[in-house]
Amino acid sequence: DMKSVYFLFFFYYLQSSFAQNYSESSLRSAALEIINNSKLCVLSTISINGKISSRLMDPHIPGSDFVVYLVTNPISRKVSEISKNRNATLLFQNQNGYVSIEGEISLVPEPNIKDDYWKKEWTPFYNDRNKALILKVNPITIEVIDLDKNIEGNPTNWSTPKIKF
Repeated sequence: DMKSVYFLFFFYYLQSSFAQNYSESSLRSAALEIINNSKLCVLSTISINGKISSRLMDPHIPGSDFVVYLVTNPISRKVSEISKNRNATLLFQNQNGYVSIEGEISLVPEPNIKDDYWKKEWTPFYNDRNKALILKVNPITIEVIDLDKNIEGNPTNWSTPKIKF
């Protein structure tokens, strides 16, 4: 009957209007652009008391694998937090969107890794590079919002487009 036809048409219209069909390559491209335009990121870890602990960090900008390297003082609070819970989130933003990388963070003691990923901007904060510790964040999921590229959250539940690794 005609009511069924109208209902199916309306249902199809709603689904196509609210569908989020972003290709993984477009999400990756948008994410790398936002990350590259961000000077700093927010690193969030889980404190010893089970609370969220966040701080600004100067990241080594990742390549297409989205592995991010950071540097810290080996006796900092974040190192003790990471030793107990390796879950971490990095948040990058620009004026048109953000990228959230949820991942597993690890302490990297190998000197050759430090040499490979050291940023000259870190040097003024570390009199002795040997006393600095590199942190490595391996991505598990990445969420991307980029209004310039029409990459937006779901209008109904606001879920964000994701890349899973």
